[in-house]
Order: sequence, then C-alpha cells, then structure tokens
Amino acid sequence: MNRTMPAIALMLLATACGGDAQGPVPADVIDRETFIETYVDLRVAAVTSTEFRVSPEQRAEILTRHGVDGDGLLRFADAHGRDLDYMTEVWAEIEVRIQDRAAN
Repeated sequence: MNRTMPAIALMLLATACGGDAQGPVPADVIDRETFIETYVDLRVAAVTSTEFRVSPEQRAEILTRHGVDGDGLLRFADAHGRDLDYMTEVWAEIEVRIQDRAAN
C-alpha cells in the first residue's frame, strides 16, 4: 500500500460531501488540535517506518497517548468535512508540522 493512501482516503472522506459548514459540531467530536497532533504523529510514524506504515501496536499507542480512537478521527472528518475552508486549513497545518518535524 502506498504510504500516502491513508492521508488521501481520510481527505476524501472529509471532503466527500462538499459545501459549506454544516453547523454545530457534536460534543463527541475531538478538537482540531487533537486531530492534527494525532494525525501528524501517525504520519510521521508511518514515514519513518521501514515498511512505511504504522504497526497496530504503534498505532494503538499513538491513539492512546492522544486520548482518541480511530472512530474519533473519522468523527472529526465527518463533522468538519463539509467545511472545505476549515479542512484545507487543517491539512495545511498537518503538512507544515510534518515538514517541521522532518527538518528537526
């Protein structure tokens, strides 16, 4: 599997509905910072892995460290996916943080 496929899949999920913001965010949706930090940690772990993917154990550790689960990441994407400007900013921030970590 290509190492960019998870990012592409989540981005497509997040933007599948298109359109404007969809109103209030449900209480069980993680905050933006948690989503970004979790996603960055998952991507950095994948990119630095010899197999270009995160092991199930490493994925579980990263999610636990951030207090989320896979469904939480999907709920975030579902809750904000219609707000294209918001999601564009989120993905840009993720990219910047990944690049910053690579530079250090």
